[in-house]
Amino acid sequence: MKTTKKTKSFETEVETCCHHVSVRYWGFNHKLTPELQTELIDEAQRRATDCIIEGFSSGELNCLYHTKQDGSDDEEIRGWWEIKTD
Repeated sequence: MKTTKKTKSFETEVETCCHHVSVRYWGFNHKLTPELQTELIDEAQRRATDCIIEGFSSGELNCLYHTKQDGSDDEEIRGWWEIKTD
C-alpha cells in the first residue's frame, strides 16, 4: 500500500462578524487549485461565523473536499481559525 506524504498548506485571512480572522489549513494532498482555495475559504468563513456567534474566538476547521462523484478521491482537510488581535 502506497502512502502519500501530506505536505500542502494554505493560509489566508477572512472577514466575518466585524472581525479579521486568520485561517490555516495544513497536511493535505490535493493540488491547491482556485476551486479548492474557494472551497477552503468558504468553509472557514462559514465555520468562523457560526463559532463567533456562539462566543468562540478560535477553533478547528474540517473541510471534506470532493474531487470525484464516486467519493474515491475525497480528502478531509484540517485547519484552524482564530480572530486576529492587534
